[in-house]
This record gives sequence, structure tokens and C-alpha cells, in this order.
Amino acid sequence: MPPRNKKNRPASRKARVSSPQNPPPMATQEPPKPAKTLELRDGEVQPIVLGVPGARVKVGHRHYTVSAAVPGDKVQIEPIHHKGDTPPARLRQLVSAGPDRVQAPCTLLNRCGACTWQAQSYTSQLEDKHKALVNALGGLCSANIIAPIKGLRSPFGYRTRLLAQAAPKTGKSRGLRMGFYQRGTMEVVATGGCPVQHPLTLAMLVMVEQVLAASPVRATTIKSPNGWLHGINIRVDPQSGATELTLMGRTHKVPGGQNVIDRLAALPGVSGLHLSINPKRSSYLNDGDIKRLHGKRRTGFHLGGQVFNVSPGAFFQTSIQGAELLAETVLDMMPERFDTLTDLYGGVGIFARLSHERWRRAVVVESNPNSIEDLKHDLSRSDTPGRIKALAGKVEEMVDQLHEPAPDVVVIDPPRSGCHPRVIGHLTDQRPPVIIYVACGIDALKRDGAALLEGGYRIDRVEAVDMFPHTSHLETVARFVAI
Repeated sequence: MPPRNKKNRPASRKARVSSPQNPPPMATQEPPKPAKTLELRDGEVQPIVLGVPGARVKVGHRHYTVSAAVPGDKVQIEPIHHKGDTPPARLRQLVSAGPDRVQAPCTLLNRCGACTWQAQSYTSQLEDKHKALVNALGGLCSANIIAPIKGLRSPFGYRTRLLAQAAPKTGKSRGLRMGFYQRGTMEVVATGGCPVQHPLTLAMLVMVEQVLAASPVRATTIKSPNGWLHGINIRVDPQSGATELTLMGRTHKVPGGQNVIDRLAALPGVSGLHLSINPKRSSYLNDGDIKRLHGKRRTGFHLGGQVFNVSPGAFFQTSIQGAELLAETVLDMMPERFDTLTDLYGGVGIFARLSHERWRRAVVVESNPNSIEDLKHDLSRSDTPGRIKALAGKVEEMVDQLHEPAPDVVVIDPPRSGCHPRVIGHLTDQRPPVIIYVACGIDALKRDGAALLEGGYRIDRVEAVDMFPHTSHLETVARFVAI
């Protein structure tokens, strides 16, 4: 039921009764607007396509994307809009269920849009992703070298990072609420019971909301300059319980001042409290100047038997369980012993640090200044700080410094857009014996992989880790060897 505000408050009983003294309004009142007619369409859900944000529903010769659907389902959908090759739509009715449909635990699945495939059995998800990977890489390598997808121990509770949007409360009540963007919109839906989030992130979210509810902090919106809070970012270390908490606000001054800061810093588990400052709200909130409000500058995260001390502006995988499985996969593709490793787009040095027993020296190149400073901080406290050289800068601008010593193994872990062409050109000129490409974007792997094949390499092994169950994302690791 909509809130009873001035625009939709029902008329009084007296005003609704017609009589000669109180005739119904006529020509002076605009006729009521007709109710919106739903544009419903019938279609069948298609198999997973890697990187497509949703389940594809074929309607005639066109595809739409929805959540909460399973391959083989027959569904009725309502398009949200018709822009793009696969525009988003809402699932309105399940006409008949596919063979792999299960009961999804999330009641907001059709609205939230993040976990597209949660209503599909996890075994079937992994099988379908393997088929999708084989199809995607058909032009680069044969299917027999692509291993079955590695799944997580559990497809729930795996996300150790929570990025929640802030929104004003609806109706007459003041305050704010936290959640994720609704599919195809900038509307916020509640996330307090999200089953893929780690329980520690959800517990921290509830505690933060409670503190903010008793404070003068108000949420911003895309259209309005009012308010202060864009959202919050929570990262937890399951082993220690330590939590990095970052507020994303419009200005450097927190409404409520030191009282709010002290209350948030006092929450159980908070290792460091930080503020990311961005005058304007955007779809990506964690992209502003960062300052420490309280506690430690860096929070320690346990991964692969080591502790990585990470600051708020540095990248760290959303799933620690998935990151460990990915690191094991990369290390398994390295030789047991070799002289030199080059780790490009290396972040805080996860692959280099976890493989330290295999090589004599290593170089890590990373453009994010926070990540490279975190790596240097940890190296300064290690037993062998001189074995890893950390270089700050864009990889395409740093490759000229990597001629000596020539590496035996190169690990590439680029962003979703892939490598700059100059990076691939440098590698094919230098011709290291082994290149291990870690791809979060399948299109980038196809493009860069084709360039490496043309430059004198072949793929001899492909592994993939299902870092984010119930989504179309996949971390793919391909080993290229010089011919």
C-alpha cells in the first residue's frame, strides 16, 4: 500500500457522498489517468552466457535478461526498457519450471538482480558454466584442455565484502535505509538477509544502521543534493573477525561529528573506520579521497596462510574463500622451481607472496597507489623484503623497465577490460616461457589470448574458479607456453 501522503490521501467520507448540495466534480477536474498496462511477453530461459548480467529469455528473435530464472524455464516477463542487445526485464510469472530449478533462499531475488541463478542447483550452475566457457574459448583452444569448473565449498555466505547503498526512508518516517540497487534501476532494496553475504558483514550492517538511525546522518539521492551518506563499504576477515568499515559521504565533515565516529568505531570487530569523500553520488560509490577516522590504517586479512594488511582504497577479492582457490589454481600452473617471476596488475602481491618458495626474485607492477604501498608495508615487515620489487605505475608505462632480468613466468591479472595492447606486444617480444593469464572478463581473455597465440604462444591448460556463485561471472586462468 502506498504511503498516505497529501497526494494520495483518500478524500473524507463526507466529500465522497454525492448529493444535490454536494455534486460530484465535473469539468473543472482532470480525468483520472488510466492505469499502466503491463507489457507482458512469453519466452524460454536460455543457457548461461558468461558475462551477461542476467538469465537470457528468448522472445521471438530477441533476448531479454531477468533474475530468478533457470535454463529450461518457460516464463512471462515485463521489459523494463528495450535499449541494448539484451535489455533488462522483470520476471512476472513462472509458466513452467526447468529440470534444474530449486527453491532459492532469497525472497528478493527477482527485485535485487544480483544473484541471477540462485534458483538453479549449484551442480547444474557449474556444469552450465563449463559449457559456456568451452563455447567462449572455442577459437583459442580445444575443449579437452578446459577442466571442470572449481566451485566453492558452499555457494552461500561467501561474500566477505558488502557494498551497501544508502537511501532515504519512504513515507513520513525520517532516517535512512541500506541496500543494493534494484535490477535495471537506481532504486534500493533491503539487504539485511542476503544469503550470499558472510554473516559477519550482515551483522556489521545491522549495527551500523542502528547507529546511523540515532544520528543526524541522512542519505543522498541521485537527483537531490540533500543528504550526506552515499553508502557504506564493509570488509571482514572471517579468521580474526576484524572489520574494515568505510563511510562514503559527500563532504569531509560527518554529520553528528565525533559522537557518531566514536559510536561506529566502538562496534565489535571494527579494526579501522574510514571516510571516502565524493561530492557527487554515482553508481560506483567507493571512488573518492579516503581519510582515516579512527583505528588502524590497514586491516589484516588472512589468505593462504599469510596476512595481507590492506587499506580501504586497495583492491582485495570480494570472497576470501574464492581468492584462496584462485591462488591455488595459479600456483598449480607454475613450475616447482624457477628464477624470476613478473606479476603484472599485481595488486597487493597475492600471487607473488604466496608463491615465494618457488622463485628466487620477483617484480610486482600495480597502478593503484594504495595497493602498492600496502605491499611495500608488508614487505618491510617480512623476513626477505629484497626478494620482491614493487613498482607503482600503469603496466603499459612500466613494461620498458622489465627487460632485466628476463622473467621465467609472467602472471597477468588485468581488470575486466583486459590488457593494454602495449603489454601484450611487450610480452610477445620478450617471450617468457610461461604466461599465466587470470581473467575476470571472458571477452578480454579472448582478445588478448588471440594476440598471444599470434605472437608465438599456445594454450596448454585452462582452469576456472566459480568465485561468485549464482552469477554469470567466472575467474578463468589460462596458461600460455612459448612455442
